[in-house]
Amino acid sequence: MLAVLIAIILMFILALFFTALGTAIASLLIDFHAFQIIINFLIMPLFFLSGALFPVSGLPPILGYVAILNPLTYGVDALRHVLVGVSHFGLSLDILVMITLAFLMLMLGSWLFNRIEA
Repeated sequence: MLAVLIAIILMFILALFFTALGTAIASLLIDFHAFQIIINFLIMPLFFLSGALFPVSGLPPILGYVAILNPLTYGVDALRHVLVGVSHFGLSLDILVMITLAFLMLMLGSWLFNRIEA
């Protein structure tokens, strides 16, 4: 039961990060159709390099460095640790990175959204 609660909290932090990222990107765009294209080109590589489909430890070195910069990698790693018990980075580092990035992206998204003129 505790693992499910922690997994829900981790998914909420991930959702908060990506919602703030979408808000930040949408605040910079004029055309709504461009948002869909940019998000698709951003989300798909993030997903494929996150370790959700295959382990990060098996990536070539260059893609391994890209995966370390990927915020979704830490979310997937944290969920894998909570639900399966296997982790690449460690749960404390995963949570620290996720909370820090979610906070920073929330501040950036809020600031960019407030700059929009009606």
